[in-house]
Amino acid sequence: MEYGVIDIGSNTIRLSIFKYNEEKNIVKLVTNKKVIVGLTGYVKKGQLSALGITKLCRTLQKLKMSLENFEIKNYSAFATASLRNISNTEEVLKEIEKTTGIKPEIIVGEEEARLDFIGAKSGMNLERGILVDIGGGSTEIVLFNNGEIEKLTSIPIGALNLQNKVVKHIVPEEKEIKKMRKIIKEALKELDWEYEQNYKYLYGIGGSSRACMNIIKETKNLPLEDKSFFVEELYNIVDILKNGGTCEETKELYRLIPERIFSFAGGAVILREIVDNFGVEKVIISKNGVREGYFIDRVIKKDEEKVENNEA
Repeated sequence: MEYGVIDIGSNTIRLSIFKYNEEKNIVKLVTNKKVIVGLTGYVKKGQLSALGITKLCRTLQKLKMSLENFEIKNYSAFATASLRNISNTEEVLKEIEKTTGIKPEIIVGEEEARLDFIGAKSGMNLERGILVDIGGGSTEIVLFNNGEIEKLTSIPIGALNLQNKVVKHIVPEEKEIKKMRKIIKEALKELDWEYEQNYKYLYGIGGSSRACMNIIKETKNLPLEDKSFFVEELYNIVDILKNGGTCEETKELYRLIPERIFSFAGGAVILREIVDNFGVEKVIISKNGVREGYFIDRVIKKDEEKVENNEA
């Protein structure tokens, strides 16, 4: 079975096509297409603007054409903070359906965190640690032990909306880095969770965590196949960002991730504060995330339930 999943995020919109081998119970990613739209930048006074809606619909039309080119008839679409955190969600959904025929499901924050965990667990062994998905408009956090979720939450602060809110120009100044750090610290305090502050491993999902890893690998000439890094290297990245684009190190950093110039600082700061808060020593990048979790939970699991209940 081949199936398409469209993920409407605050910064990027992605189409993933999965193939499921029922006999071996294996999910394989066939192809992945990413379009950077930056929907958060089109939110004015809490509403997605007309231009933002148009860009969203045009992007979805193109992805639908990609599905047709791959001859994929079965697909689903979902939206996370991109559409759940705006006040005109229903208006946007109606326009999407009218223009494209697509009916996206709105995933609430805690459900997104749960699907993140399902997806990550399908691709790696998760015993004890913290799972973090830094998106453009929200950050999902899952604490787990013995392979099971202990606590989960979604914070309505993501890499893109944090940077848009605080940073006046393109590259943040030192005082703006400090302000972003303060915002995240306060958000983490509001969780009011009881937990041991020694979650050694953080499993990162999303472009911000991957971008941090890629920068560390390139600048330190480290093996690319190792999808992890120590938190000291992350601290170093945030320290470089404080220079506000005035030194050669900062310029080199942004040369490596030009497509994330409007969100990278926000994402790196969020990740830095989380590793500090939970006593993390090492960050490991998960190749699977919410799209894999959605496919497993919404498609495979529901198909299996239909078979068990003798439904057509």
